[in-house]
Amino acid sequence: MVVQAGALAKIAAFIATLPAERDQSTLLVQGDLCATARAASFFPARDALERHLLAILDRAAIGLRLYVCGDEAFIWYIRRLACDAGLLPEEISAELDGAPRTVYCVHCSVSHVYDALPEVECASCGINLGVRQHFSRRVGAYLGVCADPDRPYQEPRA
Repeated sequence: MVVQAGALAKIAAFIATLPAERDQSTLLVQGDLCATARAASFFPARDALERHLLAILDRAAIGLRLYVCGDEAFIWYIRRLACDAGLLPEEISAELDGAPRTVYCVHCSVSHVYDALPEVECASCGINLGVRQHFSRRVGAYLGVCADPDRPYQEPRA
């Protein structure tokens, strides 16, 4: 199981149903240390989590199931790693945690994390973005496009 730390509360009931034996299930958490109902490995950085997950998947036996919980970008990131390591999509379950989401600005090609709002201001170029409902697996984010081409910025610019 791979989880973002902020989503642990959401999956507490699911964690309680897992076998108690450590060799039967593994809980990997990206984020800060926090209390869990079972032993867990915490990874503050995404690259450390990736290395550990890939090592586990490399040793995995046929029949492994992967459960992922977090925001959409996190789910698709972990799902891509797992599929690249040989897991089938049917072997991966995911639960979305409605946390903030990553928005990719099509104007400056930079991604930032925002609350789930229909419009945001790009932190890089300042353009007021309308956030599309489509999540792009390729860029790992929701697409943000200029919300009003006649007034691309929130405030008038000098």
